[in-house]
Amino acid sequence: MMLLNSRIIRISIASLVTGLLIGVVGGLFRLSLIVAEQLREELLARTHVWPHIGWLASVAMGLTGAAVARLMVVRLAPQAEGSGLQRVEAIFSREVPADGASVVLVKFFGGVLAIGSGLALGREGPTVHMGSSLAALVSRFLLKDNDDDRALNAAGAGAGLAVAFNAPLGGSIFVFEELTSSFSPWLMLATLAAAAMAVWVVRAMLGNHFEFTVERVSVTDAWKIWPFLLLGGLMGAIGAFYNRIIVVLLRFMDRSFRLTSVQWAAAIGATIGLAAWFKPALVGGGDDLTQSILSGRVAIGSLAIVFILRFFIGPLSYAARTPGGLFAPMLVLGASFGALFGEVINHLSPNVGVTAVACAVVGMGTFFSACVRAPLTGIVLTVEMTGRGDLTLSLLSASLAAMVVAMLLNSQPIYETLKHRMLERQTIAPQKITQAR
Repeated sequence: MMLLNSRIIRISIASLVTGLLIGVVGGLFRLSLIVAEQLREELLARTHVWPHIGWLASVAMGLTGAAVARLMVVRLAPQAEGSGLQRVEAIFSREVPADGASVVLVKFFGGVLAIGSGLALGREGPTVHMGSSLAALVSRFLLKDNDDDRALNAAGAGAGLAVAFNAPLGGSIFVFEELTSSFSPWLMLATLAAAAMAVWVVRAMLGNHFEFTVERVSVTDAWKIWPFLLLGGLMGAIGAFYNRIIVVLLRFMDRSFRLTSVQWAAAIGATIGLAAWFKPALVGGGDDLTQSILSGRVAIGSLAIVFILRFFIGPLSYAARTPGGLFAPMLVLGASFGALFGEVINHLSPNVGVTAVACAVVGMGTFFSACVRAPLTGIVLTVEMTGRGDLTLSLLSASLAAMVVAMLLNSQPIYETLKHRMLERQTIAPQKITQAR
C-alpha cells in the first residue's frame, strides 16, 4: 500500500492512463477524419456530374458542417471553440478551471464535422484540448496534489500533440517550451510517460511511419545556409502578417452583431464549400496537399496559388470558431512558400544547389516558429514528421531569422494573443455574450 501511495507511482500510473486514453481517443479522431475527408472527396466527385447544380451540394456540405460544429460549441461547451491550446495554457497558469467530458465530446465530433466538411483547420487543436480534458478526469481519481494535477494536465496536452503528428518528442518539448515555460522532474515524468503511451497506442492503430514521405538528399553544406537565413527572414514577416489576419478576423466576428456566431460559421462554411467545388485539394486539413508539395509534384505556378489561397482560407476557417487547430494549416503554408522560394533561388542562382523540397521542409518548421514562437518544438516536429534530420542546421538557422524578424515587427506569439483575447472575452457581461451569439 505504501508503494501505491508513492508520488512517483501515482504520477506514473496517472500519466500512463492519460496517455492510453488520448491515444485511443486521438487515434479514433484521426481515423474519423480520414473517413470524413474520403466522404467529402467522393461527394465532390459525384456532384461534378451535374456541373450546373452540383456546386449546391458542396456549398450545403460546408454550410452544414461548420454550422452544426459551431452550434455544438455554443450549446454544449463554449470553452471548446477554436484551437484549445490557449485554454490549456490558461488552465496550467490557473487562470481558468480545468475542462471535463463535454469538451472531449464537442472537440471530437465538432472537429470531425468542421474539418471533414472542408474548413482549413488542424487536427492537433482538438487532440491537445482533449488530452488536457482527459487528464483532468484521470487526476480526480488518481492524484491528490494540485501541482501534480497541473503537471498531468500539461502532459495530457503534450500527448495530444504527439498523437496528432505521431511525434512523441515534439509533443514533449511542446509542453516545456510553449505550454508551461517551465521544467521540473515531476512534469518531465508525466510528460514522457503520457507521450510514450499515447504514441504507442496510435501507432498500433494507424501504423508506424512518418507523417510525410520526403526524399533524402545530401547534407547541406555550411556555406549554403544563407538561402535558409533569407527564407527565415521572409517567413518571419509573413508569419507576423498571418497572425495579424487571424486576430483581425476574430475581432470582426466579435463586433458584428447582425449575425449570430452560428450564422457566421454557416456563411464561412458555405464559402469554403464553394471553394471546394472548384479546387477540392485546397480545403480541409491539408495533409495530402503538403505531401504533394514535399514530393515535388506541384508546379511553381500552382505553388503560388496554393500559398495565396490557403493564406486567407486558413484564418477565415478559424474565424468560424469551430473546434480546430492552426498547426496543420501552417504546415501547408510553410511547405508551399518554402518550395516556391527554393524554385526561385534555383532559377536565379543555379549553382547554390538548394532543393525546393529541402526549402519546403525548412519552411514548415520556420513558419511555425514565426507564428507560435516555439522554435524547438517546430524543429523537432518537422524532423519527426519528415525524417529529415539532415536539415536540422538549416531549420535552426531559418527559425532564428524568423524569430528575429517577427520580434522586430512587434508580432506577438499567436497563442499568447489568443489567450489574452479569451480571458478578455470572459469579462464581458453575460447579456453581451448572448447577443454576440
